[in-house]
Amino acid sequence: MRRVAPVLALLLLIALPACTSEPKDAGHATLTVLLDQDVTSAQKSVAEQRLRAMPSVEDVALETRDQAYEKVRKDSPELLADLGPEDLPESLHATVTDASVAEAVELVMGTVDGVEAAVLRIADVDPLPSRIGAIVRLEPTATKEQRAAAERAVRALPRAESIEFEDHDAAYERLRKQCRDKGDLAAQLDSQVTRASLRLRLAVDGKDRTGLPEIGRLDGVEAVRLVPVSML
Repeated sequence: MRRVAPVLALLLLIALPACTSEPKDAGHATLTVLLDQDVTSAQKSVAEQRLRAMPSVEDVALETRDQAYEKVRKDSPELLADLGPEDLPESLHATVTDASVAEAVELVMGTVDGVEAAVLRIADVDPLPSRIGAIVRLEPTATKEQRAAAERAVRALPRAESIEFEDHDAAYERLRKQCRDKGDLAAQLDSQVTRASLRLRLAVDGKDRTGLPEIGRLDGVEAVRLVPVSML
């Protein structure tokens, strides 16, 4: 069976949000938790309970394989060659209303049994903000040369602003401080899941993509996230 969760994760993180008839606050983020293909009913139940218990998480909903297939068929039919609904993962979707904890919630949910990946992105808003945040996470094994190549690519983006590098330890300490007084979220955060990253702002006009898909495919880059500016 082909594993398509990484492809869906890429699709989620590289696309700009679309305007919606039910706009959310520009500081909100959307979290998608992609479940393993072989997730058990017990694991799925625990993952949903963990997500619902997270601070500032609202509107938790389960998306079935059939629903996922119809969504991808509508938005990106080219991804469905030789695939059926049974090949797509189920997923949990939620809104995180507090930007200060959204990144920690994403990282913690990514470690839950039965979860393939957790993907955070800026919520759909109308109108789109003039600037969004971007986080380019590096793999823990990224070399100096790979980091330098990623940074060059980021700095070459035509609308990139306020580019900063944050190492692994600084990321962990920042997230722990931001999770203070947020229940036991700080205790759930494992230092092994935080990553060094390039963090930046992007000016957007809503007409094209950000230029980040190619960066997400560079050697040494683990993930890219489009997030509210208030998360940076």
